[in-house]
Amino acid sequence: MSETSTILAHEYPDTSNMILEDDEPLDSFINEKQQRLLTTVFYSGAELPIQKPFVAAANVGLFATPAKAGIAPDAFLSLGIHAGEDWWQRKVRSYLFWEFGKPPDIVIEVISPTPGNELGSKLTDYADLRIPYYVVCDPLKKVGENTLRVFELRGRSYVPKSNSKFPDCNIGLTLWTGTFEDINATWLRWCYPDGKVIPTGDELAAIKDVELSQKDVEIRETLLLAIKLGLNLKFPEESEALLSELEAINEVGLLKAIASNIATINSVEQLREIYNR
Repeated sequence: MSETSTILAHEYPDTSNMILEDDEPLDSFINEKQQRLLTTVFYSGAELPIQKPFVAAANVGLFATPAKAGIAPDAFLSLGIHAGEDWWQRKVRSYLFWEFGKPPDIVIEVISPTPGNELGSKLTDYADLRIPYYVVCDPLKKVGENTLRVFELRGRSYVPKSNSKFPDCNIGLTLWTGTFEDINATWLRWCYPDGKVIPTGDELAAIKDVELSQKDVEIRETLLLAIKLGLNLKFPEESEALLSELEAINEVGLLKAIASNIATINSVEQLREIYNR
């Protein structure tokens, strides 16, 4: 993880003349989706393995000192940082190192159809900012055969890393082929230390739907068993035919009504009135 630093109140620099935001993004749709995928999972409600509080952001300027121009990575993650609650304040609308107390832990650049020195000047720039890990994703293989390159800061420069795991941050990155926002592609995604991807909000909802559906199946089977026992007691000669009708019912609420009333039903007609309404 990146080292924290402190600065006294009277040492805070004047940022009134700094250009912190230029409002001039110029990314492709696919890069914009990739950037969002790299940030949205941290705010999707998924269980996170990382230290809190944190900031995960895309296209936000990083400023080490007021004297140097900022650089905006496609995405970054900074762990264990404390910021003001009012994000509209000028001092936290961009990532000012002296305000947040440390550089980010991981920065990510996604190479677009027009490469932007991701393996040249930016490699030096991020090392100068003392950012522990620098990740370059090259989905179109514009600068080589490797889709993913990871660098670790050693001293004052980066050295290639053999994997995309960051044990000191308790998180990793992985290439994942699947559908995000209706586009099937190979995406760069955050993952747990075991390599399993951190789910998006839509994926969590789908998992919940499957779990609820499975629960409904289990409840339905339990209700049908209770109804079968009741039919055998109340209408033994017709129980098989009635159960065949009831097994066609998928609505759990209706089966609950039948199961709760079967003890007081005195005729087959009364029973059928419940589910033929």
